[in-house]
Parts: sequence; C-alpha cells; structure tokens
Amino acid sequence: MRKLAAMVAVSMVISLSGCGFSGSDGGKVSSTSGAPQTETQVKAQAEAQAEDDGPAPKTTGEFPEYHWTAAMSVAENTINYMMVEKFAELLDERSGGRITVDIYPGGQLGNTTEFTEAVIGGSIDIGTGMTTDLVDFIPSYAVFDMPNLFADVEQMRAVLSGGLVSALDEYNNQGGIEMLGFSDAGFRQLTSNKPVHQLADLSGQKIRVMTNQYHIAYWNALGAAATPMQFTEVFMGLSQGTIDGEENPYMNIVGNNMQEVQKYVIETNHIGHIITFFMNYNLYQGLPEDVRVLVDECAEEATAYANSKADESIAEYKKTCEDAGCEIIVLDDKVMGELKEKASVVYDMVRENTGDELVDQLLAAINEAE
Repeated sequence: MRKLAAMVAVSMVISLSGCGFSGSDGGKVSSTSGAPQTETQVKAQAEAQAEDDGPAPKTTGEFPEYHWTAAMSVAENTINYMMVEKFAELLDERSGGRITVDIYPGGQLGNTTEFTEAVIGGSIDIGTGMTTDLVDFIPSYAVFDMPNLFADVEQMRAVLSGGLVSALDEYNNQGGIEMLGFSDAGFRQLTSNKPVHQLADLSGQKIRVMTNQYHIAYWNALGAAATPMQFTEVFMGLSQGTIDGEENPYMNIVGNNMQEVQKYVIETNHIGHIITFFMNYNLYQGLPEDVRVLVDECAEEATAYANSKADESIAEYKKTCEDAGCEIIVLDDKVMGELKEKASVVYDMVRENTGDELVDQLLAAINEAE
C-alpha cells in the first residue's frame, strides 16, 4: 500500500517545481534525469520492500484493501481516461469495494515525464500515456516510432495482444513497470491546408512534428520540412500560416479544433497512437496471486472497452471534420507503399539505437498477424 507521506511528498515536489498539465500529443526522445533502472536494481528494491512490509498478504475469500492512485497528463474526454475509469469500476465492483483507484487526469500529479518517474519510483501506483512517452525510460519502445508498420488497426491490436507482449515484459520490468495492457486511438494522420494525393505534394510543406528524432527523420525523408513545435503553439501556427500542417490522431485533431484551421485530413496512417497502461513493478509483484489475476482480468476488459470507444470516437471525429468543411483524402495503395519505402531510414535509426532483436520480433509478429 502507498503511504500517505509518499503521496504528500510527491504533491509537494510537483507543486514546488511549478509543473502542470502538459497537454501534449506525446513525449520526446531525449535524455531525462529519471534513468531507467536495471533489472538488478528493480529486484533489489523488491526484496527491500518485502523486508519492510513483510510477506504479501494472503486472502481468505475476501480481498485485502488497496487504494491506488492513477495519473495521466490528458483530460477526461480521452481514451486513456475512459480505459482507467473502466478498470477502476471493474476492480471496485469485483472486489466488493475493497480495491479502489483514484484517478488524476489533466497533469494534476505532474506532466508525463514526472508521473512516469513517480510510477517507476513507487510514489504513484498507475500511469497511462503513449509508447513514445516511455522511450526516455525504456528505449526499446522506439520500435513503435517506426512509421507505416501496420496495415490496419486490427493488425496493430493483434500484435499488441500477442506474443510480442511477452518479449516486451523483460524491458518493462527492467524499467520498473508492469505493463497492464495497451489500447489505442487509431493512427496518426496528416492535416494540411494543401491537398496531398501523391508524395510530390508534400515537397516543402512545413509539417509540425513532435520533438522526436524518428518523426523528424520520417517527414524530412518524405520531402516535407519537419518543424518541431510545442503542441500548445500548433493552433496559432496553423492560423497564422507559420506551418502548413501537423500530424495527430483524430482524437487530438478534433479535441484541439484543428479542423477549424485546416482544409484537408490526409489518412496517412503512419504511426499507431498506442496507449500504454502500466503499474509500478514492485507493487504488482507484491500482490497476492488472486489479486494479480483480478487486476489482469480487469485491465484486459478495460483495454478492450477503450478500443471499442476509440472506434466509435474516430467515426464521430471524422464526421466533425467533414462538417467543418475539411476534405478527407484516402491515399491509394501505390502512395502508401511509397510512404513505407521512405520510412526505411527510420527503421535503420531504430536498429542502430536499440538493436535488431526487438525490431525483428515486431516485424515477425506483424507478418504473423497479416
């Protein structure tokens, strides 16, 4: 269980640091002060925690009481929040009210980097963000920054619920987290004030991207002028013509009213907007077996629920864009193939930075899911 003093300490640190809601569409790939833990460090912490708290509680037909805290930087109208809210509801119902989760959206417990560090350190129990957000802590997650990996959402979900998850567990646990599951908000799409029907149409277009070396390399390889910019500045940049376009999932496009200042949505489907759902590693490992089983079951149902809500939302968001006067452009197979060919430069970068093993495992999993 989390001690009250730990939560107070986290709140004080966040308050004093002056950091609040990031409101971003993802993280960045750079070094941070929260270096990933080694497997030895994680195991040592788990052993020390076990000595402090004694053996894990045993149940006798009634669950022990647990009161957990979940953090996220995004708002309540997002897939992340819907997922964690469903998880909390299921846990509460099936434990007879003995296991509860307090959810803090909108960066109340710090921005994505801060609360992820806190989950790894154990002062916050649960977090949710994007795969991109985890790259600073678990560099192997850069494999999901390789563009044009998946043929469709169904294939992506099949991969994220298959054998690749076991391969990721080693990296997760070394990084100090237990991955409860993945959901998504579909794919990231391109929006622009200029139509794009073929690769040449991207030439010279200033496309806002996250401060992410792989995303920057991709759009430059396509012939665009990748323009890193803080997400809070994007709407104004589009309004004033500082940039021609940007790329985000439909959830963020409509959630931030991009359809009001863009004429086209081009369905590039270039990167899956994969949502992570994770718990502190030591906390999870210290739970009684029946509680772990319950947590796993509730997490699986919550991620499936989130995916269904994502599908419903994307259809609604597309209609919102069209109602605002945006034209939705679906690229043909030839152009989509050209996008994937250009993405090879990013694949090479990821292999160089993370090694071949996980890249090859991911590509094999995708082939099996075809």
